[in-house]
Amino acid sequence: MAHAGRLDEANLALGQIMSRLHITEEAEYVPFRGLTALLEIAVLVGNRAAAELLAKQLAVIPSLLSFGHGTPVPNTSVARHLGAAAALLGDKQKAKAYYQQALEACAKIRFRPEAALTRLQLAELLLEEAEDVGAGLKPAPTADALHKEAIEHLDFAIAEFQAMKMQPALERALRHKGILKA
Repeated sequence: MAHAGRLDEANLALGQIMSRLHITEEAEYVPFRGLTALLEIAVLVGNRAAAELLAKQLAVIPSLLSFGHGTPVPNTSVARHLGAAAALLGDKQKAKAYYQQALEACAKIRFRPEAALTRLQLAELLLEEAEDVGAGLKPAPTADALHKEAIEHLDFAIAEFQAMKMQPALERALRHKGILKA
């Protein structure tokens, strides 16, 4: 639902699932399987409280690459989702560190889809940072340097998305290239 833009419904379902699984700050045990999917939903719907709680639960295993093995849980990088949560929560440096960790883990096993998605998200973060620099909200590095780095990540991601026929991600990346007029 979140990927389809049905954010209110997805947010409601997220709360219901977290309640049913007893995912709270006080929980002593939280089932790992599916937490990355819940974190992804929290970020997509902009639920900062849920993202913060889920990120805390997953922060102990950022290098893990999660594989569903026949379950509805997608194959993914925990660090990529932690990076997205950190970005949502306003900690761009932490987000960059998580994205770098995701790229390193994905490179070790040649996990191309996750590497491309990570580069796309990192590019989006850099573009946001460049806007902050351009608005005078943040000192150097310069907006030009941030744009250049973002374009490099976008170019990599676009080539990978095209090769793997990942159309929705490709369209998202191409929209950024259009904004940049690159």
